[in-house]
Amino acid sequence: MVLIRVLANLLVLQLSYGENMQIYLGLHNFSPANKEHKKRVAKKKFFCLSSKSYTLWDKDIMLIKLNKPVRNSAHIEPLSLPSNPPRLHSVCRIMGWGSITSPNEKMSYVPHCANINILRYSVCQAIYGGLPDKSRTLCAGILGRRIGSCKGDSGGPLICDGQIQGIVSWVSKPCAHHGAPGMYTKVFDYTDWIQSIIAGSTTATCPP
Repeated sequence: MVLIRVLANLLVLQLSYGENMQIYLGLHNFSPANKEHKKRVAKKKFFCLSSKSYTLWDKDIMLIKLNKPVRNSAHIEPLSLPSNPPRLHSVCRIMGWGSITSPNEKMSYVPHCANINILRYSVCQAIYGGLPDKSRTLCAGILGRRIGSCKGDSGGPLICDGQIQGIVSWVSKPCAHHGAPGMYTKVFDYTDWIQSIIAGSTTATCPP
């Protein structure tokens, strides 16, 4: 499981991490694990109440309330929620413990990072058949180069200018095949919902 955001003792995660999760904070190396990491479990999970309209393309997001608070340290520090959507062609950073080879998968014991660009949504529409005309996702990658997120990176961050702008949702198979970009949940579209949950709301709904 990949931690991408800690705010008011809440995590922002990809929806698929919903069951039986163990949450590690400050972890860098899986084997052997560095001693400074902290372990938590989920006390409460928050989904979009309007998720009847959830599809492959939208609402791939979940908030997790931890069972115990977490303090900042040299190894644990929060990212900021986005104040604005990312600019087109922005250089953003992805990271995760996912596969570093594809299609023959080789998982990593330490996180790997890469810089990619925010692309027009129409670029992903042209590459992936069936994408709707409108979506609360970001298209990001480096066209023509095999650099991007891969299996095991899902739920990881897309960080632009120090803000969490995206969550790894899904990618091509093989990963970055012929330089194909990946799809990322657009966190900016969910900031009101996130802030409402943090403020204690039990009826907050995600955007339609």
